[in-house]
Amino acid sequence: MRLPTLALALALSLPALAGDDAVVDGDLGRQLDAAVQKAGGPDFWGSVLVAKGGKVLLAKGYGSADYAKTPNTPSTYFEIASSSKMFTATAIMRLAEQKKLALTDPISKFFKDVPDDKKAITVRHLLTHTSGLTVEALLPYQSPHSAEEFVAIAMKSPLESKVGEKFAYSNPGYALLGVIIEKASGQRLEKYIHENIFDAAGMKDSGFVQEKMFDATRASTRQDKETKKALGRAFEWGWGWGYKGMGGMVTTSYDLFRFDRAMRAGKILNEASQKAQATPEQAGYGLGCQVAITDRGTTKIGHSGSVAGYLTAFTRWLGDDAVVIVLSNDSCNPFAVEAAAADLLFPPLAITLDIDIQGRETNEHGGLVMKEGASWKASKTEDGVVLSVETKAGAPLKATFPGASSVALLKVVEDEIARRTKAGEKDDGSVEFGVYTGRLGLKDGRGQVKGAKFELMPGYTGVGTDGKDINDPRMCLIFADPATHQWPLMAHMSLTSAGQLAKELKGALGR
Repeated sequence: MRLPTLALALALSLPALAGDDAVVDGDLGRQLDAAVQKAGGPDFWGSVLVAKGGKVLLAKGYGSADYAKTPNTPSTYFEIASSSKMFTATAIMRLAEQKKLALTDPISKFFKDVPDDKKAITVRHLLTHTSGLTVEALLPYQSPHSAEEFVAIAMKSPLESKVGEKFAYSNPGYALLGVIIEKASGQRLEKYIHENIFDAAGMKDSGFVQEKMFDATRASTRQDKETKKALGRAFEWGWGWGYKGMGGMVTTSYDLFRFDRAMRAGKILNEASQKAQATPEQAGYGLGCQVAITDRGTTKIGHSGSVAGYLTAFTRWLGDDAVVIVLSNDSCNPFAVEAAAADLLFPPLAITLDIDIQGRETNEHGGLVMKEGASWKASKTEDGVVLSVETKAGAPLKATFPGASSVALLKVVEDEIARRTKAGEKDDGSVEFGVYTGRLGLKDGRGQVKGAKFELMPGYTGVGTDGKDINDPRMCLIFADPATHQWPLMAHMSLTSAGQLAKELKGALGR
């Protein structure tokens, strides 16, 4: 990951934004606009901002803010749900810079009567969702319970797992961080974030639900497509210790862009804190954000959010100095919109996937899952490398890389192996390949995907076909089809299997 030096950071300034107006800049802006509309669909409601190198290429509203047909604009207010966690985490790290707390502090420093099973929980465990706290500690959004009453309930709730043992997404953990912000700063959570993040970044249109600062004429409403009625404006959602710290932030696409620029300028966190924030731990989660390594070997971080009709995808490409912000009051797929924009900012490397699962038993989603008996094999071609998943029954997937992209894959795999080895990760030798074809439209289980791209994630979190959460800490290599947003390949790799992949690539590249 490359972050600006102090000299460069001081030279950067917040962007001059003329009235937060709509922007469709040049040919690329028009291509981005068309891609957003195609990915979002004809009924997409929301606001999208795309910028690179500090320049806004697209800032535009789509669809309606409400059923009165008030249009969405780049300055429409949206509730960003769990994307708020990035700001809670940033506030914690700013307090650490101010020497008001340390990430290694146990929660017993802030709370009385912490039971024995929770005494090992630190601030860092809460930030990285590794505290083991269960959802049983979660209160209703509008709960009247005080912070002290919430903490008492959380302390009495059983742990889902041992402290530090595994990643388990925890809303109550972030609510506890909200209380810690109040105790460490001596201010209300909202006031501390306003003064130390929003004001520092020039985020003039950001706040929290139930605050009186918002102009009702600029607020989006949640959709109810059946009744065609508005379900309440963005800032009218419930607000209590069942939601504080984990959600509830109201903002605009331009204000999130201001946050991006202020972070890059070192106006909120210093370089060391930003590097720590973007260092993945279990399941690829850093300090308040999901972390991934791109096919260019750069780092991207972000956080999504979803609550009762509001959807957010907020992603920052650190070394590439780019940001994509998707805010929606619709039941759209914000990740498809984000991916469509990212494909124009960073054209996919020309990887071709040849798939052949003919005659193999797949699940109801067109997936062929192999937990044993499969391995990597790479061979050199005239201008690149062919990487295949090998089984006794043949290769269900082959990826043909031009030379530059295979070198990039080798680099990101070796870097991740080095990081995990340095961290002392235990190696169980496992590997799990999944070839997924559900949306590819293959004929007789055979077909080709052109223009695919790869991404190495330090871990994978998602929801399985059975509806249960998946939290896999192994590094996860995916190949993605930009046309269908299908992931034809997911490979969950231990250090052993990742090492075998690196060895194969090095052999094919003659290294």
